[in-house]
Amino acid sequence: MSLHLLVPEGHLPEALISEYHTRSGEQLSAVFYTDEQRAVEDINHQDFDLIAITDRMAYLLIQQNLLSPLPIEIKRLGLLDHKFLFHYYDPTNTYCWPYGWTLLGISWLHNPTLKNYPTRWIDLLSANYKIDYPPNDLLKTLIFQSLFHGSQAQASSFVNRPAVSFSVYIDTVSELLKRNEKEKNRLVILPKDYSWITLFHWAIPQKSHELEKIKTALLFLCTPQQQASILSCNWLGAVTAEAYMKTAEIQRKSSLIYPPATYLNLCRFFRMDHYLHKSDFQGL
Repeated sequence: MSLHLLVPEGHLPEALISEYHTRSGEQLSAVFYTDEQRAVEDINHQDFDLIAITDRMAYLLIQQNLLSPLPIEIKRLGLLDHKFLFHYYDPTNTYCWPYGWTLLGISWLHNPTLKNYPTRWIDLLSANYKIDYPPNDLLKTLIFQSLFHGSQAQASSFVNRPAVSFSVYIDTVSELLKRNEKEKNRLVILPKDYSWITLFHWAIPQKSHELEKIKTALLFLCTPQQQASILSCNWLGAVTAEAYMKTAEIQRKSSLIYPPATYLNLCRFFRMDHYLHKSDFQGL
């Protein structure tokens, strides 16, 4: 009998699935998602043994009592960098164990004639920019709410924008760099003022029953080698020093994946406990 997983698109490489089968004799069967809100609904209505979720999803799932406590002492899952532990949605890491992270970035097609381009989030209020949001309704809503919460007039004029001359993509750096592997003529930047972090975790749905098999799978997935495999395929940042050292040098040296500590200290989470009190989120 295989374990049924729900994970973000690309976060369970075929080589990892094959190695797990070779080592344990068990199968990992994956369903992939790109939209977080739909994934939360799937977790509520379908049976999964193990799931990979963002911090945003973690908050929603914990609030709905849809997660089970981790069945392993967390010290057995590896020594994580302290900054990735004990966050507001799961202060004791009872339900979630991080494996990777990324920041929100901006991307556009290279244009040698372009003289002005966005370097800060507020620049995107200009009518000269047409914003293409990620194919993730929850993240899209959070981005819009965060960027334009200061002025309803500005937000309205942005939605009813006139003809535009320049398209800008907003998404996680992970997704922008994966897209850039196929379309080499894109520029990807982190706005110089700050960014928002997305932290990915392993978690166990409340409906899970195969706890012994889940323990085995978790211990395998949390090894530095397997974490590095997931990180490398998805241009994600590492949460442990051991996994970091097993990723490619080009990724370790990327300031998009690992910006300076002074910049990272300015970054923040989308605080779901704050946003859910606003009218834009009443339907979530």
